[in-house]
Amino acid sequence: MEQPASGGRFGAFGGVFTPSILTILGVVMYMRLGWVTGQAGLAWALGIIVVAHLISLATGLSVASIATNRTVGAGGAYFMISRALGGAAGASIGIPLFFAQALSVTFYIVGFAESVLQLVPPEYHPYCPAWAIGTLVNVGITALSLKSADLAIKAQYVVMAAIVVSLVGLFTGQGPDFPTQIEWSNPEGVPKALIFAAFFPAVTGIMAGVSMSGDLKDSRTAIPRGTLAAIAVGFVVYMAIPVWLALSYSNSFLIENTDAVFTLASVPATIYAGVWGATLSSALGSILTAPRTLQALAQDGLMPRVLGKGYGPANEPRVGTVLTFALAQVGVLLGDLDVIAPVLTMFFLATYGVTNLACGLQRWAASPSFRPSFKIPASISLVGGAACFYVMSMIDIVAMVVALLLCGLIFAVAQRRALGTTYGDARHGIWSALVRSALHRLRRVEFHPLNWRPNLIIFGGDPEKRPHLLHIGSSLVQDRGLVTYFHLLKGDVAKLAQARRETFERLEPPIRDKFANVFFKVDVAEDIFRGAVTSAQSYGVGAFEANCVMLGWTTKPERAGAYVKMLQDLVMLDRALMVVRYHPEKKLGEGKRLHVWLGGDERTQAMLLLFAHLLTSHYRWRNMEITVFDVVESDQDKLEAQSHLHKLLTEARIEARPRVVLRQGRTLKQVMHVESDEADFAIVGFGLPETASDVEGYREAADAKARELVDELDGLLEELPTTLLVHSARDFEHEQVLLDRE
Repeated sequence: MEQPASGGRFGAFGGVFTPSILTILGVVMYMRLGWVTGQAGLAWALGIIVVAHLISLATGLSVASIATNRTVGAGGAYFMISRALGGAAGASIGIPLFFAQALSVTFYIVGFAESVLQLVPPEYHPYCPAWAIGTLVNVGITALSLKSADLAIKAQYVVMAAIVVSLVGLFTGQGPDFPTQIEWSNPEGVPKALIFAAFFPAVTGIMAGVSMSGDLKDSRTAIPRGTLAAIAVGFVVYMAIPVWLALSYSNSFLIENTDAVFTLASVPATIYAGVWGATLSSALGSILTAPRTLQALAQDGLMPRVLGKGYGPANEPRVGTVLTFALAQVGVLLGDLDVIAPVLTMFFLATYGVTNLACGLQRWAASPSFRPSFKIPASISLVGGAACFYVMSMIDIVAMVVALLLCGLIFAVAQRRALGTTYGDARHGIWSALVRSALHRLRRVEFHPLNWRPNLIIFGGDPEKRPHLLHIGSSLVQDRGLVTYFHLLKGDVAKLAQARRETFERLEPPIRDKFANVFFKVDVAEDIFRGAVTSAQSYGVGAFEANCVMLGWTTKPERAGAYVKMLQDLVMLDRALMVVRYHPEKKLGEGKRLHVWLGGDERTQAMLLLFAHLLTSHYRWRNMEITVFDVVESDQDKLEAQSHLHKLLTEARIEARPRVVLRQGRTLKQVMHVESDEADFAIVGFGLPETASDVEGYREAADAKARELVDELDGLLEELPTTLLVHSARDFEHEQVLLDRE
């Protein structure tokens, strides 16, 4: 749920910088940085730190950019990703992020327990095991977070002071074994990817502040300032400590003694105060942020609503806190930092990667609504995102695949739950940018006839009255081209503008749900026939201009002249015609027999065969057997027609049964009715009379020819099943499209 821009409790220092820097300067700094330096050598250790912080910096810059564009509500990284890439993408990262944050509690508690055990003689370890210490701490910080987030934040100021004192103690001490030469590398150390995995949780602390977004007074200014300041301070500290350690101890000593920072400090007690404070505050910060991520997911309907319930004036997520405690306790019982660290690294790297992509894609898509005050090039975010996924693969390719599969599974489930949810996210802009780029590229590629695809416009009036046009059109085109159903309203735009909007809002959703490959459009025209011609010649862009038009057969003889004139104009505009005469007694696609009657010119005959093939490739029509008919006058003609038809089907690579029929004194109507009496669907070629300008300029003569054509076709279609009348476009290069002839 989006939160107001103001009214929170914390500013940049208390709400973002403090929890972030305390999580950054945590257990890794005290308990693992010496081991990292020893295993890698100083040069490699500094390189690992730089790479990790570059990823962290890219993510921090992306976070700053997103945060200065819109107010970041509760949920932190989840909120930013979901509002940029959609709820399902947010859930695919937000849910693993919640578990990573919950495991972070374990990570810091186990680090605290390990440091406590260093003060306990080994013979007493069985009486105070790490899991028991961890359980007590887990209960304590959970109780504190349930009582008051304000109190928890205030306690972190004391911890910050303790960390500063511990760092002073560290850099004022001198080790007992000052080496004569710095060991820049360690060829015998463990693989660098494992060292990176062990270190990377140190830089994940920037999300601690971001996750408090719902509790900030002004997230637009607090998140960028607090996050970038924490990254800068953390980088300086992490670069300085390995240098000091390498100047003080050998690699072997650092590997064998994970408590090197304790022995190096001038006052070891200050280090204990720092590590205890840092681990406890980091654990406390994680147990504050994890429930808030979960709460945001639940409030968006992506998790059970009970998990989003808030209590008190501050809307504290107590149910989520209890669940976080339970998950952390499971990790405490496992009690091994080296097991937990790689898991955390994968989840946080995925979060960082997608956060970077969210920012980079919004910037690349150039949406007018993305106007951050803090601007960065899209390349920084995109490279940062790519680096995250590369590092994941470098650390453990199997773990990466498992993590991405888990995120993909969550995405698929969330997509179903949040299908109707939109936050005005960048998905529309991203797809628009991709389409725009593709259209420009297509424009520069010369069109070849072999690349012909059906881009179909259907004129059918109210789709609820003529669903058969949608069925035939969507089945024929499938995913090979575009289908757009036009509903033309007759009248004046000024009077029908509101009706146009209402008609679209009423009819578009059911069409989209039932026919996924069909677009829907409502236009207003003073004359339906003229409006159809106008829409057909103006709709589309570049390679996606309409090249086929489908419409129903006229049932009003008095309108034959205007109807045929519309067909003639569409052909003049190089549009192929598909005219459907519907027979309601036979359901579309459910029969076994599809009859094709050759007619018209060669282009039309080729298009008949192509459309028959396209229809029967659809799953609803694939059981239909195609029979191609030709009618001749004599036995000699029959032999020639059989040879021609066999050759035509072979060259067209279409599975069909050829059948040549002798007329034997019968009319074409009689032949067709006998042969197709039990057909389930028919495709018939037809021609059109010459245009009015060629008929001595008389409109009356054109109307007479039009009525003649309509009457003739009415007679042919009278006893046939549902029939698709086809007339080819003038520019359809059938020899290359169908017959593969140069």
